[in-house]
Amino acid sequence: LVLTKPIGSGTILAAEMAQKAKGRWVVDALAQMAAPQGAQAQALSMAHAMTDVTGFGLAGHAFGMARASGVMVTLNKDSVPLYDGALELADQGIRSSLFEANLKTVGFHDTACDPLTALMFDPQTAGGLLAAISPDHIEEIMLYFSALSLDIYVIGSVTNGDATLRLN
Repeated sequence: LVLTKPIGSGTILAAEMAQKAKGRWVVDALAQMAAPQGAQAQALSMAHAMTDVTGFGLAGHAFGMARASGVMVTLNKDSVPLYDGALELADQGIRSSLFEANLKTVGFHDTACDPLTALMFDPQTAGGLLAAISPDHIEEIMLYFSALSLDIYVIGSVTNGDATLRLN
């Protein structure tokens, strides 16, 4: 699984509304949210599955892909890129108003989860593309994105199994 943008915009925007976000975090997040993704979508045209990460958060969209494809999706939380300040704000307990609903969508009920896990359920505004790429194409995709100075992150895997989501 690859992702084209960091996550944490819901947390940053919730913190901004509560006047708890640093200005540079908000400016950075807004700039990245506004960045178009046409080139990324075209480069990922060979994906087996792809979605944009929006209101259901990364975990919700990954779970949707798992359900639709009848596979197990594993997200490696430490590999997921985060907006600057998102983890610090999540550590302070700042959550978007959709956070709890996103937990329930995936069948996750631990609202007291650690900050990094909480960010997996953070609803995104203008989020990145989440794509399932054959392992045979990962190196090629990484080189292509690098040559175009575009961001892409390997954040998980897809394996045969029940239609489930695992967070490592």
